[in-house]
Amino acid sequence: MKSILLEYVSRNRKNFIIIITLFCIGIAIGIFFINNSDENQRIELNTYIGELIKNIKETDSINKLEILLLSIKQNISFILLIWFLGCTIVGGIFIYIAIIYKGFTIGYTISAIIAVLGIKNGTIFSISSLLLQNIIFLPAFFIISENRHKII
Repeated sequence: MKSILLEYVSRNRKNFIIIITLFCIGIAIGIFFINNSDENQRIELNTYIGELIKNIKETDSINKLEILLLSIKQNISFILLIWFLGCTIVGGIFIYIAIIYKGFTIGYTISAIIAVLGIKNGTIFSISSLLLQNIIFLPAFFIISENRHKII
């Protein structure tokens, strides 16, 4: 399975480079937005993330299954949208916009968490909350986005 995946990626290297570059541009734009936000936005962000962490700490039990199902539902709907756009001729530009959007949301979220919690705690919180959910989603997202080139 690993060799099949590596061969697939090497055959479509150019498309994956474009997709990853657009994703990184989205991440950079997200970081740029956090770094250039005004004081009111930073205060709002601090309040929101502080309340979120406080609620997580105060909650006796977190329904992990409900969170997992919600995450799967949201990610599958996003993947299906990308797949549908890939089936259309004009959908390619929207797929590229979706790639930049996903990069933006991840870059914005991670930089906001790090800006509020500091580098050490923010990195640990970002890895524990975002890395695990994106470990399967991002490769699937990239592969489905790349397959758009084969349909046209």
